[in-house]
Amino acid sequence: MAKTLKKDTKEESGVAVAETNTIAIPNNDLVGDFDRSDILIPSIRQVQKTGELSDLHSPGTWVLNQEEVLSNGADPVKLIVLKFRKYFIEDIDWDSGEQAKTAQTIQEVIEMGGTTAWEGNTPPTYKAIGEATVLVEGKNEAMFPLEYTDGTRYAPARWTLRNTAFKRAGRKIITQAQMGLKDGLQYGSWELSSATAKSGSNTYYVPVLDLKGRNEEELAVWADSQIS
Repeated sequence: MAKTLKKDTKEESGVAVAETNTIAIPNNDLVGDFDRSDILIPSIRQVQKTGELSDLHSPGTWVLNQEEVLSNGADPVKLIVLKFRKYFIEDIDWDSGEQAKTAQTIQEVIEMGGTTAWEGNTPPTYKAIGEATVLVEGKNEAMFPLEYTDGTRYAPARWTLRNTAFKRAGRKIITQAQMGLKDGLQYGSWELSSATAKSGSNTYYVPVLDLKGRNEEELAVWADSQIS
């Protein structure tokens, strides 16, 4: 929420004080109060055999903002993970016409009468979703506006991890946050590519996320400052 009203605690004041979550934008051409919801962050997506992106790109391809090709899936995409958020979404049929409920915590799921684990032969009614905020490396100045001191260009992006993507990639991020990257996710140098998996007779593409090493202190601090 960009702005809330907080009642002044001074006796007989009767004044409502506005608490803001505004951010400073280093551009004199913009005037007014701005918060992070005003900034558009592109998404990273993996192209599957079917779906809206399959008409534009080959399956297995990684794209930024649905248009900029990051990789054909075989060549790795270099990225820095900055933040990772886990939440839960109601598991309903997409063609049911209903709006899936979301919960930020397991406690919220329980309060709404949902479950997050199998109970006997009954599947969970909510599933975990991951949302990673990353810096992804590229060369197109228009799409990758952030330039590090060595000339490497990056774009801020959001990557939503569902189902297999959460299990294969999201859990790697969570694990490293508890082990090798305790001092901050921004110290991790990751590579992202594609592989195929099978479910019955169906073949689909899954993410392959590998931690390749640690970023130097200067790069890590710079990367973290881009979204703070």
